[in-house]
Amino acid sequence: MRRMSDFISWFPIAERSKLSSETQALFAQLEEKLGFVPNVFLAYAWREERFHKWRVHFEDLMQPSPGLGKAEREMISVAVSMQNQCLYCLVAHGFAVRALTKDPVLGDRITFDYRRAGLSDKQVAMLDYAVKITLDPASCDQADIEELRAHGFSDEDIWDIAEVAAAFNFTNRMASATGMMPNHQYHAMAR
Repeated sequence: MRRMSDFISWFPIAERSKLSSETQALFAQLEEKLGFVPNVFLAYAWREERFHKWRVHFEDLMQPSPGLGKAEREMISVAVSMQNQCLYCLVAHGFAVRALTKDPVLGDRITFDYRRAGLSDKQVAMLDYAVKITLDPASCDQADIEELRAHGFSDEDIWDIAEVAAAFNFTNRMASATGMMPNHQYHAMAR
């Protein structure tokens, strides 16, 4: 029986030697930076063309902007992932929130219950909107946009909040549908 720490996905995992030189170089870079290749990359790589398209969009989406930093984008990822009960993203992006906030307690509180984490009203409004997109997207209306503008978000920021939330709804569903397991290393990182 395979240990859960070795399990990645219910789907095939491509042999690294058969992947493109671009993918192999990316995996080597990740191993140098993190000490491992995130299982999400290993799980997606068997459909290599789609993997690269997904990764390029994801990396672009998570780039900070003046009004929405990297930490806020990761906060959105975990607020959405908590609603979707996505084990993979809660663990992997929970690490990212801990690392970016440089506070493991705050990072865990944001991941599991952002409303009681001690965030600013602006951050809570951002996450409330991301959760609304996740749980009841048909109820989104102009009042949501006006509320976020009143908190100081630009239209570009609000679009990014919506796009990050939507992207994580997709990623959460793919992770759950494929049985994706988080790398065990994440659990101890940024603690």
